[in-house]
Formats: sequence, structure tokens, C-alpha cells
Amino acid sequence: MATVTSIVSSYSNLVVSAAGAESDLAAATGYNIGVPAPGTTALAPKDLLIKHGGGKHTYATNVELLCYATSNNNDTCTMSIYGISDSGPPERIASLIYIFGTALVSSGVRWADSCTRTDTHTGTVTAFDTAANRIVKVTLDTDGYRYLYAIIHTTTTGAATNITVLMRPFS
Repeated sequence: MATVTSIVSSYSNLVVSAAGAESDLAAATGYNIGVPAPGTTALAPKDLLIKHGGGKHTYATNVELLCYATSNNNDTCTMSIYGISDSGPPERIASLIYIFGTALVSSGVRWADSCTRTDTHTGTVTAFDTAANRIVKVTLDTDGYRYLYAIIHTTTTGAATNITVLMRPFS
């Protein structure tokens, strides 16, 4: 009988940098192949080869993303997710438009309950439990990437602030 191994970790913050209008990170001026995307240590890409939270793994083939913000019902924000290999440029995995619902993290802080995706990934980017005033879960495979990098481009509707993205690696 074959042994099935599953690796699950706790959630950790996928630190995102803020930017203005959406632009393609792969075309950014001065980006060097093989170097993680621009940013300080605090805004560096998430390295998928290091341990996350209480998990015991050092590599994940999939991640789940959750998003919350200080926001009103139906506020939105646009976020791009990039995958980066050790010796390649950043590759856009998807552009995500999160819509915040009525499920509360705490007073005035709401979970995203919907996500519209523009998928540019060779794998699958999927949103589960969407548009139900619960917590939308976005999953994507990370095969071939060492780093994940996220950029919040704009708050498109309303005035969402303190946008936080949680990432849970699994395989």
C-alpha cells in the first residue's frame, strides 16, 4: 500500500508592498534575474524553502491565501501575486481583486469574502467559498518557484487600509 504524505502548516503573513497603479513587476527597471524582487528585508518575497509557523516542512507545492483589512462592506483592493525562481525573473501568477464582506475579524476589520482572478499562471488559481459573506480562500500551486511576492496596487472601491494577506503552505 502506498503511503500518502501531507504537509500542512500554520498561517503566516505574506508581507505585501503597496504601489500605485498596477504595472508588471517583471518589466520593472533595474530588476536583476536571480535576485528576489525589490524591497527591504521586511518587504522581501516569502521564501518557500524556510520553515513557516509551527510547520515542520521546508517546501510546499501549494499555498492558500486569506485577506482581511480595515474596511467597509464591499470595499475592494487589487493585488498581484508573483512567483520567482532562483535564476529567473518574477512571473505574474495572478491579479486578484478582493472584495471585503460582512464577516468580521474584529471591529471594523473585515475578511475578504469574494475574489475575482485574472490568472496568468501555468497552474491553477482557484477561489473557494466566494461571495457568501464568509472567508474566501484563494489557492495556487507553487511548483517551480522558490519565492512568492505580493503587491497591493490600489484600493479600487472604498478606502480599505491595513490590508493583510495570510498564507498557509501545504502539499
